[in-house]
Amino acid sequence: MAENAKFFPPALPNDGLMDLVLIDGNIGCRSLLKLFGALEDDTFFDFPAVKYRKILAYRWSPKNQSSGYLSVDGESVPFEPFQAEIHKGLGTVIMNNCQIAGAPPPL
Repeated sequence: MAENAKFFPPALPNDGLMDLVLIDGNIGCRSLLKLFGALEDDTFFDFPAVKYRKILAYRWSPKNQSSGYLSVDGESVPFEPFQAEIHKGLGTVIMNNCQIAGAPPPL
């Protein structure tokens, strides 16, 4: 992943929502390479295999199987039901320009 790739251009640091990106798991290797190449020219979200939603929470439960591999943000997590939700205001985001997300701009 390139440092300057804008993977979530519509994301706002203090909107109280998660940005969920779903990619069809049956996508072919050639299409997948094109998909990740599209990050450079901001056409990633134009692919039909990509679904993007702003959400408050989600719950994931495996269906019809007892084992498998699951990763969240590239980290392996136990293959069991789990839930994630937003608790707006419990954290602070400091950006590269040293501004705090949601704070008024400096004078």
